[in-house]
Amino acid sequence: MPDFIARRQTVPRFMLHRACAFLLLLALTALPLTAGAWAPGKGKTYLKFSANLFKSDANFNAAGDSIDPFAEFPDQYAKFRDENYSLYFEHGLTGKLALFGSFTHKDIEQKLKNAFFEVAAGNTDFADFDLGLRYQLTEGPNVWAVAFTAKLPYLYDEHDPIPIGNGQEDFELRGLYGRSLGNGFYTGLELGYRLRLQDPSDEWRLLAELGWSYRRFYARTKLDVSRAVDSIDDNPNFGNPLISPAFDLTRLELTAGVSLTKQWFLEYTFTDTLDGKNTADGFNNQWALVVSF
Repeated sequence: MPDFIARRQTVPRFMLHRACAFLLLLALTALPLTAGAWAPGKGKTYLKFSANLFKSDANFNAAGDSIDPFAEFPDQYAKFRDENYSLYFEHGLTGKLALFGSFTHKDIEQKLKNAFFEVAAGNTDFADFDLGLRYQLTEGPNVWAVAFTAKLPYLYDEHDPIPIGNGQEDFELRGLYGRSLGNGFYTGLELGYRLRLQDPSDEWRLLAELGWSYRRFYARTKLDVSRAVDSIDDNPNFGNPLISPAFDLTRLELTAGVSLTKQWFLEYTFTDTLDGKNTADGFNNQWALVVSF
């Protein structure tokens, strides 16, 4: 038997596993896919600047019915708008530990027009900000990770007539899974529990993701599910229907992106509300500029 064949057959299995994990990491870092179970790598940074516009002219009640009170009156309406700008970041503290977070500035407005009067009210301020740590437990091909996130309400006044947020501290523990499917595809699954310290209900969180990339282009879809632990009563916040004390929500997210250079990427994301209880029924358009270095 030739000597080089004998040497190849004696390669330890763990070295093959490490090689596969390294190739998977190269494939993922070629595009801005550092979120999910994968860590960005020591010293690596991922930034996403996004502009969002959420619109809603109906609300889900406690039974899950989408109600537009003026559906039969085309010249009357109740509309909610949330226009915001957001920065999401990740930074690799070590090869497996990442610091992440997000900061958002919102401009929200609620408009009502009926047969008797027309009124509009709104608010502009920074929203809740998130800070968290994520630790990648395994290298692959099945990548497992665990994350802890704190949502903090210290940048706005919760007593504003049209509040930006509910003024509560939230803490979330989440398990994450990711795997490459080959041919440019990958999948991810996340399950979390959000502990809310005061009146708002605790939540179960589920996220399923499927992504694909080819040369300069990539796409992904996410199914994002939130379920309240406490029972849901009809208790909407008419100023800001996105901050009800207890709600269910299911959203579908569709993203398409292109690499402008090796470090810069441009994305468009459309998010639709599939179902919910005690929250707004609407859709969101997002344009984002991403840089990874």
